[in-house]
Amino acid sequence: MSSPLLSVSGLTKRYRRGGKTIAAVDNVSFHIEPGETLALAGPSGSGKSTIARLVLRLVQPDAGDIQFKGEDFLALGGATLRARRARLQMVFQDPLAAFNPRATVARVLDDPLRIHGIASRSERPRRIAALLERVGLSPDLAPRAIHEISGGQRQRVAIARAIATKPSLIVLDEAVSALDVSVRGQILRLLLDLQREERIAYLFISHDLGVVRAIAHRLVILDAGTIAESGDARTVIDAPQSAIGKALVVAAPKLDRTGP
Repeated sequence: MSSPLLSVSGLTKRYRRGGKTIAAVDNVSFHIEPGETLALAGPSGSGKSTIARLVLRLVQPDAGDIQFKGEDFLALGGATLRARRARLQMVFQDPLAAFNPRATVARVLDDPLRIHGIASRSERPRRIAALLERVGLSPDLAPRAIHEISGGQRQRVAIARAIATKPSLIVLDEAVSALDVSVRGQILRLLLDLQREERIAYLFISHDLGVVRAIAHRLVILDAGTIAESGDARTVIDAPQSAIGKALVVAAPKLDRTGP
């Protein structure tokens, strides 16, 4: 049997606040297979976004192990880490916060191609046009500034930027929560299409179990930095066993049971 794409074991992160030590993430373990979507759900402060930052090594854990493609991800540094990060990308909730809003769409998509040496300067305009078309946008948007396009278009640009390096795993941190319902459905369909065609795995972070049900294969429910329950996404949502799982279901009374 092949190894998981991502394996997290005993992940722990503590912070000092007001003279007290708080465990933002406490002994969390999970894995993600190639082409699979694992969702992390839970209330605000449950540790979801901290786990995302730990997996991406934007912050360092106090304890635990992260294996990515069978390699000790926490042991990597320098050029080796930068090279591996090309295969592990992130899409944030608000692209305006993630990007320079005055940057053009072309500049946003040019950066990963240039930084990771994926295409020469002469090749990059063609690659940028292809990325825009891949996420359902017109190449004519390339000269537009990020702040000039709609929220749905910005999130498609963010996804285009994430797939530019041909990643194995994309971390999506509340990536559709700021979008209206119709646009949210379009973005979810785009993500599902990309996963089916490119076999990309997703670590999908959300507080919305309706969205989780539509996209995730498996679900981990977090509470105060620990795992409250986990399993097949639809099974957990249909019959949650933990108190926090039941509360999340009650908070989302109109769960979409058909998918996007």
